[in-house]
Amino acid sequence: MRFLTFALACGTLLPSVLSGQGRYSLTVTGVAGTHLVTDQIFQSIKITQLVAPTLTLGGSLPVSPHQRMGIEIALGSTKTRVLETGYPTTEGPAFRTLSVTLGFEGPILSRFTYRAGAGLLKYMPDHQGIFLQGGPLLLVLTGGLDYHYPLHGGLGLLARARYDYQRFTTDQLQAIGFSRTQDVHRVGIGLGIEYQRP
Repeated sequence: MRFLTFALACGTLLPSVLSGQGRYSLTVTGVAGTHLVTDQIFQSIKITQLVAPTLTLGGSLPVSPHQRMGIEIALGSTKTRVLETGYPTTEGPAFRTLSVTLGFEGPILSRFTYRAGAGLLKYMPDHQGIFLQGGPLLLVLTGGLDYHYPLHGGLGLLARARYDYQRFTTDQLQAIGFSRTQDVHRVGIGLGIEYQRP
């Protein structure tokens, strides 16, 4: 709950903090990722995530003639599938993620810019399964490309590609004795709108 309050506070402060020459964006992204859990007891068991629709609010300020520093707050939601050797695939629990990342942005060529950053990600509590108690705050490393297409005034379209890396676990997994963490890689492709103040 504290992390949710912190993320909401960051979103509320974006317009005031990034007032001068600020660039704001709102994107919808489809995020696909690797297995959340892989285990071998009597047979192989894997929990995989489906593509997660993710809403991202971003803002940045120039820190040099060619670089900007910004914040992105992302909320995603999806379901899981359980793959167990010798058994049909079954539907697993749903989950939601909330992340806050800080990063640097800069030009590459023409209308393309890069972003590299780091932040915190949390799996929110759910009603069942491995997400019952939510998860600890996890470090997330992120990078990506943006394509900016100006429309009129400061308004424009934005196409986005993102990659992030994290170590996955949840409080419920730790409570049942599954203490090791899993490398998780995620890739997202999204579209949105942006506005840049003069």
